[in-house]
Amino acid sequence: MWQRLVKGSALLFLGLVFWLGVQNPVSASPLTADTTRIYGSDRIETAIKISQNGWTGASTVLLARADNFPDSLVSVPLSKRLDAPILLTYPEQMDSNVLQEIQRLGANHVILLGGEGVMGAPITNALDQAGIQWERIGGQDRYETAALVAERLGGNGQAILANGDTFPDALAIGPYAGATETPILLTQASQLPQSTQTELKKLAATETLVVGGEGAVSSNITQGLTGVQRLYGKDRYETASRVYWFSQENLSKTPTSGIPKAYLVTGEDFPDALVAGALAAKQNTPLFMAQKDSLSGVTYSAMINATGGDRLWVILVGGTGVLSTQVQEMVAGTILPPTLLAGKTIIVDPGHGGPDTGAIGPSGTYEKNNTLPVGLDLADLLRSSGANVILTRSSDVSPAGGDYTEINDLKARVNMANQNKADLYVSIHNDSFSNPDAGGTTTYYSVDSPVASQSSALGADIQQEVVKKLGLYNRNVKSANFYVIKNTSMPAVLVELGFISNPTEEKLLSSADFQKKAAEGIYSGILAYQGY
Repeated sequence: MWQRLVKGSALLFLGLVFWLGVQNPVSASPLTADTTRIYGSDRIETAIKISQNGWTGASTVLLARADNFPDSLVSVPLSKRLDAPILLTYPEQMDSNVLQEIQRLGANHVILLGGEGVMGAPITNALDQAGIQWERIGGQDRYETAALVAERLGGNGQAILANGDTFPDALAIGPYAGATETPILLTQASQLPQSTQTELKKLAATETLVVGGEGAVSSNITQGLTGVQRLYGKDRYETASRVYWFSQENLSKTPTSGIPKAYLVTGEDFPDALVAGALAAKQNTPLFMAQKDSLSGVTYSAMINATGGDRLWVILVGGTGVLSTQVQEMVAGTILPPTLLAGKTIIVDPGHGGPDTGAIGPSGTYEKNNTLPVGLDLADLLRSSGANVILTRSSDVSPAGGDYTEINDLKARVNMANQNKADLYVSIHNDSFSNPDAGGTTTYYSVDSPVASQSSALGADIQQEVVKKLGLYNRNVKSANFYVIKNTSMPAVLVELGFISNPTEEKLLSSADFQKKAAEGIYSGILAYQGY
């Protein structure tokens, strides 16, 4: 962007960013949610309590094993379709409290999830004696059972694929699958079962959501599937949070009276996530996962976003033996989780976008296509440390919409930062100059910023770490009065990662490996600025 630096800051930022309406502005304060609990003396009673909280009546109930998860993993979309709560029982006998709940609901139909070997005569005899009609959805194994549930649902153009040997991924996607009534199919890590293959062909989905990383669902078995998109994190908690972000961007929000709501369940066992997932799908409400005594940084970040700029009501599912008082206090804001950036709001600003390509390299690459992946990677890193991240754009669009002008675009970005009282602002760019030999990394701050000394310090830390990661020529920290770093009220910098006008650096800037290193460098610089 060097040419535009010479010409002035307005040209530098032509059409930079977009703010997705679904990513609601949130305050810079730590998470301070209202908290309540739904729990019983055991998993069966907890499921009953969930049913009582969500359903005054139901004609159908889904009944699953309380001690084994495979046949119930895919049941949340069917629960939503039938408006049916999911109840639990052990296979040795029908729990009398479950029968009472079925009768309270006025249900005259029970669907057993799993074959006779999963829930057999002790259960069906009890239902017969109570005069309750029942049917069974159960195949030879969990994969065939999932296919049978998918057949009952039918196709909607989308299919979900998750590992059937573990429970977290399938249950994390449950509320989204339920809200959209999208079938969930199961697979082994490295082999796609025949029943799943057959059902995928029947569904003829144009989009396939794969939940879990390569270790859960190998890319070898997704070859040939259409429109594959993978949702995953480094663990089950990060995967559940990534599902939340995906859902935020892809589900229309139903206006509600009162404050936003979310469910928090343990990620260490399946029953609470299963039954709460059904209620979350019914209410179009997020579901997050936590360990007994800790809340991961990425979960904390996602829950801050879920406040919608106001309060949040979090319902913890399970007693303190499942989710401790310490976790509840982290959610309530009494204590901060032990994550590096908990409570910080950071604006990540991938340069250009929409009608503005930014600088164009000698081989025709666009700056806007290079900055976005860096911004998305940086957002993930910051969220993993507990920061609340506001992306100025997460796709190739402009914030001004139909009222797009250069100045409106600039003002939108500044307003986004100032109105949200962000703690830091980082804008990501590629430099450009008429001499193709010019190269290197530069970080800018504004001496006219109301916090110029802090911006300079932030710039120095980021410059040092980015140069260390990328290995390009160090052009040092410099001052420039670009609109967004001059008019934002928090420490703000603009990072020029390299010169897109330099043929060698152009190739690097469009490389996924280089982009990840750039994000890591900026992240390390932010941590250094925060004293880590």
